[in-house]
Amino acid sequence: MSKEMFSHWCLQLQQQTQVKRWRSLVVLVGDAAWTTEQLETSLTLFLSDQESGETFQKQGLVYGELTHACRSNQLILVNRKNYAQYLGTEQDVIIFAVESKGNNKDDNDARNIESDFDVDAFAALSGTLVAGGVLLLLLKPSQVEQLNHAQSQDYFLQRFMLQLTGEHCYVIKQENTELPALLSLNKAVQANAINNAALTTADQVTSLPYGCVTQEQVLAVEAMLKVLSGHRDRPLVLTADRGRGKSSALALAACQMLLNAKQPLKIMITAASKPALKVFFQQVQKHLPDAKVEINGVDHPNGSIVFYAIDVLLKEQPEASIMMVDEAAALPVYLLQQLLGHYHRLIFATTIHGYEGAGRGFSIKFRQVLQRLMPNWRKMHINEAIRWASDDPLEQFVFASCLLNAKLPHYPNNFLFINNAIPKIKSEAKDGAESVANKAQAQSVLLSQHNLITELVTPPQLLQNERLLQQVFSVLVTAHYQTSPSDVKLLLNNGAISLFVLKRENDILGVAMLMREGQADEKLVELIRENQRRLRDQFLPQSLLMHCGIKESFNYSYQRVMRIAIHPQFQGQGLGRHFLSAIERHITVRGTDFIGASFAANATLLKFWQQSGFAVARVGFSKDKASGEHSCLVTKALAPNASHLQQVITEQFYQQLPYWLTDEFSHMPVKLVWQLLKANTELKASVLARDTLQSVNDFASGQRQFSSCIYALHQWLLKHCTEQFNPDVLPLLARVFQKNSIEKVCQQYDFTGKKALNQHLVNYISAHQTLTNKQY
Repeated sequence: MSKEMFSHWCLQLQQQTQVKRWRSLVVLVGDAAWTTEQLETSLTLFLSDQESGETFQKQGLVYGELTHACRSNQLILVNRKNYAQYLGTEQDVIIFAVESKGNNKDDNDARNIESDFDVDAFAALSGTLVAGGVLLLLLKPSQVEQLNHAQSQDYFLQRFMLQLTGEHCYVIKQENTELPALLSLNKAVQANAINNAALTTADQVTSLPYGCVTQEQVLAVEAMLKVLSGHRDRPLVLTADRGRGKSSALALAACQMLLNAKQPLKIMITAASKPALKVFFQQVQKHLPDAKVEINGVDHPNGSIVFYAIDVLLKEQPEASIMMVDEAAALPVYLLQQLLGHYHRLIFATTIHGYEGAGRGFSIKFRQVLQRLMPNWRKMHINEAIRWASDDPLEQFVFASCLLNAKLPHYPNNFLFINNAIPKIKSEAKDGAESVANKAQAQSVLLSQHNLITELVTPPQLLQNERLLQQVFSVLVTAHYQTSPSDVKLLLNNGAISLFVLKRENDILGVAMLMREGQADEKLVELIRENQRRLRDQFLPQSLLMHCGIKESFNYSYQRVMRIAIHPQFQGQGLGRHFLSAIERHITVRGTDFIGASFAANATLLKFWQQSGFAVARVGFSKDKASGEHSCLVTKALAPNASHLQQVITEQFYQQLPYWLTDEFSHMPVKLVWQLLKANTELKASVLARDTLQSVNDFASGQRQFSSCIYALHQWLLKHCTEQFNPDVLPLLARVFQKNSIEKVCQQYDFTGKKALNQHLVNYISAHQTLTNKQY
């Protein structure tokens, strides 16, 4: 293949993409010298403005160790740490190099995969390409050859290469003498198509209101204007795939608000970072020529648009006529929930496919919050692409290769086989404890009547069954709002992961990913003890060693539940516990000592794990930045030799918990405090001393003050928390365990003052102390 031949091919490709408003994916497979030569040839064309005849007017990004290809005035070098800063930009060329994974002494056996393909960056950066742009993907021959070996375990790259055999994916290898075939376009067709495309776009812009490009964008702008002019507390959630003009619609709506304002407006906007709002502010500047653009916003005669970082916004809580959030899925849901408490007119715009590191689980989780707090919220989705054609081959390839198009299967209503039976059983129960027992027993009986199967699925099976892979991944996405394309790679490539599915016939009802941990090399463990090393994929034993002081933790084998998800149509029917129980039987036979999990703790989720027989080993002292909740580590012994250690871990946690509640956990959600204490079986079996009960009676009868009885109240309350939950106990927990001030407790639970709070405590203890005296 000569240089002239390749140059001519690149020219034809460029003409094709301009005519079709497509973006192209070109894969170069060769050594460094050959690749450099092809890059120089292709970039001369791809970075030039053919219409004006000027050279090097376009811009692009380079990902990977390719400094020789980085022209300082046109190409910007990015890496794993900073590529996200460019997600709001528009690029003409992306050069993406798949690196070879170096030898890592922390990796062993099947975990060591040859390629280090940063698929998150690949998917994200592809979304910055404009119509007519090209993504040059660089692979080494050794990486491709490795896939042909019987021992190859890079299943992700194998599947990726299979996807490249599709239409409009151009793979060029160094040994090839011919180039891939392109669409045949004669000059007359090219000229007419380009002119017609330009005229169509111009006609649309002039004929549609607000400066919109599509009718969907018009509807989005009008929906946002209604948020400002209509009833309060009716937020709008605007979703779209990348390239649909979502951020532009947000900007156009802000411009219309200012242009038509009858009184000064204060429009606030926030996002994960200010660079992510580049397109937004570009559009504002274009459509508000009278506005003065400043560092953090825009001043206009009729008001202002001001950017606030989310943490500053929540801390200062400035007044706003309307609050806009762009790329909302990139922000933790708990922060978005706080915005709902401060502002009454809100617009949340977001990309729903995993470019920003947030999958469709965001939609499910945040919609649940909205339904609870602002049930009159509205939603809108933009389908039509603007930045490129609707049949753009690069978008289709990225969606397919990264499973961004995996759709959650929907089952008919008659397939929901348990829900109808449970309410009747619950209503017949005499008390709460009996209700819970009856419901669990009913669920177990009903589940046993259905052909539910729990299977271990291997990466080769997923590679050979695309439908199964898509079903599995779509269910996993619902369990975690930070799902990203790299999770596909993790699922297929990490040899320490076990994948279980719960299914009925061929329908997937549940999915669980487990990581094999423990029994590491003693030399590495010693380095961990000395704070010199941290091991990948050893979360459970490492946490038990470093945070719980379990010196022998690495002597045991573990299976960590990384994710467990039940299809949303079947949640709340006991399938999760049924599935987990079946998994435990599978891994016990394989010789596992412990099963465990780590998750963002809330009372509901913790209850699930406790009801499944897991015990709390640790709760993180600080809140997780993504979830806004304390992390919780739970374990369960599966082997006889692990039972004693499980008891030690549990006892240590509950011995220290009362002390933590007054300091590290003084701001922990009180319902979570109760849920933690409820599982303390040692307290449940204990008997309170007579003098302790007498002091509690003294407080309840008004004979002694709260502070003089605090020790007895503390002991009584610890035991009381193992009983059935009553929400009226929460103020008592906040005062006695967390030592929250009277002012704080009154504010949190709407008491008028100290007297009202004290009366509530007396009434609650009096009612339940009677029951306690009968028991003891």
